[in-house]
Amino acid sequence: MSHAPWVRHPAGHLLPGWIILAALIVCSVPLAHASSGPVYAGSVSKNGKEKRKKSLHAKNKKSSFTVSTIGAPTIRAASPAVNVQTILAKLPSINAYSDGPNGIRSHVTLRGFDAYQISETFDGIPLNDLFNAAATNYASARNAIPLTLSDLGSISVYRGINNPSVNSLYSLGGTIAYAPRQPSPLFDATIGLGLGNFATNRIEGRINTGSLDGFDTLIDFTRDESNGWQDNVHNQNYNFYLATVKRFNDGASKFFTYIVSNENSGATPHTVPVPLIEEYGSSYQWPTSWAYSNQQDHHTIVITGLSTALASNVEFTSKVYYLGNTYSRLSYANPLEIPETNPNQPYFLPNQPETYAGYNPPTNYYNPVALFGSSLNGSKYHLYINNTSGLGFIPEVRIDLPYNTVTVGGNVVYGTLHSAEYWYGSPDVPQQTLYNDAWNERDQRDFEEGFIQDEIRLFHDRLHIEPGLKYTQVDTTDADNAGYFYSFGGTVSNKEHYTSPTLGVSWQITKPWVLYASAGRTFKVPEIGAYYGSIGVANNNGQDVIPRVTVQPEYVQDYELGTRYEVDGFSASLSAYREEFDNKFNYYSPLVGPDAGLTIEYNGGTAQYQGVEFAARKDWRHWYVFANYSVNQASYGAFVSPFTKSLVPAAPLSYIPHHMANFGVGYKTGPLDLDLYGKYTGPQYASYAVNGLTSNYEESGYTLFNFAGQYRLDRAWRFRLDVYNLLDKGYYNYAFVNTTFNNVPFVQALVGEPRLYFVEAEYSFH
Repeated sequence: MSHAPWVRHPAGHLLPGWIILAALIVCSVPLAHASSGPVYAGSVSKNGKEKRKKSLHAKNKKSSFTVSTIGAPTIRAASPAVNVQTILAKLPSINAYSDGPNGIRSHVTLRGFDAYQISETFDGIPLNDLFNAAATNYASARNAIPLTLSDLGSISVYRGINNPSVNSLYSLGGTIAYAPRQPSPLFDATIGLGLGNFATNRIEGRINTGSLDGFDTLIDFTRDESNGWQDNVHNQNYNFYLATVKRFNDGASKFFTYIVSNENSGATPHTVPVPLIEEYGSSYQWPTSWAYSNQQDHHTIVITGLSTALASNVEFTSKVYYLGNTYSRLSYANPLEIPETNPNQPYFLPNQPETYAGYNPPTNYYNPVALFGSSLNGSKYHLYINNTSGLGFIPEVRIDLPYNTVTVGGNVVYGTLHSAEYWYGSPDVPQQTLYNDAWNERDQRDFEEGFIQDEIRLFHDRLHIEPGLKYTQVDTTDADNAGYFYSFGGTVSNKEHYTSPTLGVSWQITKPWVLYASAGRTFKVPEIGAYYGSIGVANNNGQDVIPRVTVQPEYVQDYELGTRYEVDGFSASLSAYREEFDNKFNYYSPLVGPDAGLTIEYNGGTAQYQGVEFAARKDWRHWYVFANYSVNQASYGAFVSPFTKSLVPAAPLSYIPHHMANFGVGYKTGPLDLDLYGKYTGPQYASYAVNGLTSNYEESGYTLFNFAGQYRLDRAWRFRLDVYNLLDKGYYNYAFVNTTFNNVPFVQALVGEPRLYFVEAEYSFH
C-alpha cells in the first residue's frame, strides 16, 4: 500500500498557479492570421520528413543537456523479454529489469534515481502516478503497465533536470519521453505469431487504414502470454492502440488522437528466501497452498489535441488527456504455514494473516473468530484495490525568432485515488467500510504548472543559451476512514508552490565537436504515504490529534558538463554530473504490528549523486559496433531514523550499481539483420527489509548476452529469432536482508530471467 500529509516551501510570494496558467492560455489564443506564411505542423512529403529528422538530429547534437534516443528499428526488433523500461538498459547509467513475464514488477533506475524520482511521459503527457510517483509497479500494483513497445515510435531519455518543456512530474533524475507510434498515409496490414519457451506466445495484428477523408489511422492489437521462469507466475497481457492524425490547412494544422488500453492479469512473483532457492532450484516460488497473489490491472490513456500555426513563426499546441488505472489483487496466505503456528517454517509469508484482526466496534464490526474460528483464519484472504484517474490540459506556444526560440506552456491535471484493503476468511471478500477494512482512503491531488524557456542562438548558431523557469502549485488531500490501521478516521491536506529554474549552454567548437554545461533545481512533493501516516495518531494522553504532515519535499540541485563528437559514421560522448539532495526520502515497511503492510515515508537527510558516462558508436558499410560505460555513485549524509530513533551514519544508497557497461556488434545487408549485444551490471548493496537502510550484503555483478536476428524473405514475410540471456547466466534481479521469526538474518530475492528462445513469423498485406 502507499499512503501520505503536507509541506511548506520557503518561496516568496509568487502569483497563484491558476493566474499564471490563465495568462498563458489567454496569450496562446489565436489573435490574427496576418502572416507571411504558415508554420507547417507536419507535412507528409518525403522532403518534409527529412527536414524534420535533420532538425531533430541537429537539436540533439547541439543540446545543452544530456540526451539519448532509441529509434523505431530498435523498438520493432525487441523480443518479449524486453518491455518499455527494460529496453532502456542499453543506454548509459540505466539499470532496468522485470521480475516476471510481460513487464510485471518492472524496475528502472537512471543515474541511481529510481522510478519514483524519474518522470515518464507519452507524447508529453505525464504517466507518473500523481500519488505514488512512479509510472509502473507503484503502490504494490505489481502489474500496473501503461504502455507496451507496440505503442511507441521512439524513446528519448533526458538526463538531469533539463528544460521545463521536457521535464515533467517528479523529474529529479531525468525524463523518459515515449513518442506515440504514428500512422502511415498508405494502407497496410500485418499479422504476427511468436512462440518461445516458458510457454511464451504472442499474437499481433496491425492495420494502417491509409488516408480516409484525410485521417491516417493506425490500429494495433497485441496479446502476450507466458508461464514465466518461476513456478506459479502465469501472466497474460492485452494491448490495444489507436492513433489517428488529420492534417489540414495546407499542412499548417494537425488534429491527433492517441488511445491506449492495456490490460494485464496474472500471479505476482514474490521474493523468496535464498536458502529455499538453493534447496529447490531457481524456479522456486511459494507453493500456492502456502501463499499466492492474483492481480488484475487495466490502464487507459486518451490524448487528443490540435497543433496549428498562428503566424509564420508561431505554433500553438493544446492537448486534453485522461489517464485511468484500476488495480485489484486477491492474496492468500495459509495460517498453518506461517512461523507463528508452524515452528518448522521460519519465514514470513507475503500478505500473511494477522493475529490482531478482530471484532472491534466502532472501527470494525467484522468478527473473524465467530465466523471462521480465529483471527488468523478470518484474515487469510486480502483484497487490495488501488484505482487512480487523472484529467489534464496542456497548452504550449512556440515562437521562432531570428536568433532564439521562446516556448511558453503549462499543465493542469486533476487526480483522484481510491485505495483500500479488506480482510476475510474466504475468497469472496466483502468490501464494507467499518466492517472488514484494514484501510479505506479517498484522495485528491492537483498539479498546476506554467513555464517559459528560451533557446538563444548566437555566433552563427554555434553558441546556444537555454534559460528556463517552471512554476508549480500542488494541492493534496488525503481522507481515511477508520479501519484496522486507524482507530479513527481523518483528513489531512495542504497546498504548496515551487519554482524550478534551469540554465543550459552549448558551444560548437568545430562542426563535429560540441561542449555543453547545464544546471537546475527542482523538487518532489512527498508521496501519499507521508499523508496517511499522520492519520489515526493519538497523543501521549490518548487523545486524537489533528493530522499534519511532517515530511518535507525533496530538493535537488543538478550540475552537468559534457561533450559530443560526430564525424563520418562515428559518434562519441562524455558527460559528468552531480546532484545535491536535501530532505532525501527514505522508507520502511514493518512486517508485523499495526503498521504492517504500510510503506512509511520520512526524510533521510542529504544525499549526493554523481557519475561519469561515456558512449561511442561506429557505423561502416554493413557493420556497426557500440559501447558505453558509466560510473554512478550515490550516498546518504548522516541522519536520524524515525524507525531506530538513532543516528544513521553516512552510507552508500542501496540498489545502485557502481559500474555498468553495454557493448554490441551488428550486421545488416539486404534482407538479413543480426545483432549481438551484452550488458554488465556491477555489484550493488541491498537494504534491510525492516528499516530500509543499506545493509552490508552486496549483490554480485553479472553480464548478460543477447542475440537478435531477422530475415525478410520478401515484401510480405519476415522471420525473427531472439535469444535473451544467451549464456543462461544465473543472477538475482533484486534482493534484501530479512530476518526469520526468530530474528535470524537471511537474504530474500527474486531470480532474474534465464535463457529465453523466441521465434516469430510476420506476414504483411499491402
